[in-house]
Amino acid sequence: MLKKFASLMTLLLPAISTYAQAIWFSPNAGPSDYMALFQPDAPWQQVSTHIQTFCFSCNQVFNPSWGINLPDMLSDLRRRHISLEVGMSPLSGDGHCGFHVEGYSNAAQPLSDARRLKAAGAEVSCYAMDEPFYYGHVFTGQNACHASIEDIAKDVAAKVKQVRSIYPGVGIGDVEPVGIPYGNWLSDLEQWFDAFNAATGSPLAFFRVDMQWGANWQGQMRQLAALLRRKGIPLQVIYNGSGNDRSDAAWTAQAAKHFRDYEASGLPKPDVAVFQCWTKNPTRMLPETDPSTLTGLVLQYIKSR
Repeated sequence: MLKKFASLMTLLLPAISTYAQAIWFSPNAGPSDYMALFQPDAPWQQVSTHIQTFCFSCNQVFNPSWGINLPDMLSDLRRRHISLEVGMSPLSGDGHCGFHVEGYSNAAQPLSDARRLKAAGAEVSCYAMDEPFYYGHVFTGQNACHASIEDIAKDVAAKVKQVRSIYPGVGIGDVEPVGIPYGNWLSDLEQWFDAFNAATGSPLAFFRVDMQWGANWQGQMRQLAALLRRKGIPLQVIYNGSGNDRSDAAWTAQAAKHFRDYEASGLPKPDVAVFQCWTKNPTRMLPETDPSTLTGLVLQYIKSR
């Protein structure tokens, strides 16, 4: 028995002593070396062993113009023991509002995508919703719906039911911007958490922060972290650059500054650090030895921990 316990501790101690956060990886499918990530000898051997979950959106992998070979991708992720997260636009709107607004999609789109993923052999560990609270309730731009929180929850619940008909019990997380405060933002967010739970029958699997790094985010994050602790919802933070960065080196330097700034702020550490890009930079994923690539950024983070 003691020998078995010692062997178990040998397995656990490296994970405990390295860092508390998990690392999830969400690259933009646009760079030309995206599919090179899924070659057995791809030059991200260190980084890939630290990635727990790989994230992508169906509008990229199912779009022929992106050139994504889904079977090859899934096969390599399984070989690397990396789980899969799928992005979801969880709102439908009423046919007028929500048109060409982020977070909205056709009413049956998640079901269609989930069926295609399942047919391809994908085992999805979780879904990430694209900012339904912000774009459904807060957003004031063109075609804004200004929906009530209860109506958003009902709209979202219909699509959650769709994906769970294919992937029963799959976790559903929420991605929302932080750093755009308004008068009732914290109480509205708590109401949203409760409405989601009531409408879907389960709490959020996680809350992922799309940080507005140029804003005064520290105070809002402190309040948010306390709310998430009280609700028992794991915190994730996206570490990224900005669309204004004009080179790969500038983008990754900004992203590295952001993870250093956050983790030196005294705020609660995220349960998951998410390295994600949706801008034109960085234009390369590989190799990890180059600090201006996305895998190179993750390696900087790993070494800093």
